[in-house]
Amino acid sequence: MRETKALTGVEIKDADKGKVTAVFSTFDVIDLDGDVTVPGAFEDGAAVRISAYGHASWGGALPIGKGTIRQTETEAILDGRFFLDTEAGRETFATVKGMGDLQEWSYGYDPVEADRGQFEDQDVRFLRKLKVNEVSPVLLGAGVNTRTLAVKGDPPPTSFSDDAKRALASVQEFVARARSLAELRAKEGRVLSAANRERLSDLLVAFGESGAELDRLLAESDPDKHRTALLSEIARYERLRRVI
Repeated sequence: MRETKALTGVEIKDADKGKVTAVFSTFDVIDLDGDVTVPGAFEDGAAVRISAYGHASWGGALPIGKGTIRQTETEAILDGRFFLDTEAGRETFATVKGMGDLQEWSYGYDPVEADRGQFEDQDVRFLRKLKVNEVSPVLLGAGVNTRTLAVKGDPPPTSFSDDAKRALASVQEFVARARSLAELRAKEGRVLSAANRERLSDLLVAFGESGAELDRLLAESDPDKHRTALLSEIARYERLRRVI
């Protein structure tokens, strides 16, 4: 049976980075649902989705992030990141940032192992093993002392050399894919569709323009360009002198 468990006390910093490290469950305390989560109830390293606001991804909304779970002796922690390259991810993360301490979270889970018992003179349900399906920002929560620990920056910028290698690899991979598609169509007695041919034509034009721009950059950055120009002028002067 799928259930949800709410989380509270979220604090967001450096929201434009998209990364978050947050406590989403505390162990050996009675939460507002009357449950006690036992240390080790979660799977270390398990991947988890960040659902659209209010668990809306169960209704078909796209997930807005993802992360992994890790545990300490007292808490379960989400290391996650919002998809800031999507509108939903950006808007939800901006909302979470704006809400600050008012923002609460919830997580959807399947109780794999649970039993009833006494804790601090109260009847409770002990959650001993859980499968977490997603976490989600919500309006109200039931978690105890859940909070954001840190928001990390983006990975360090890549080098120009690495970007160049990736760009070249991407172009080569796409050309190989186009060739493979054309060969597959040929085996079926067909040719590339008009739409795909148009896409390739557009790319060819773009490649040509990009190639011309790279030629200009190489010429402008040529360390010998002034020497070449000077030699050209000297040669022109010698020709003119001979004529005179």
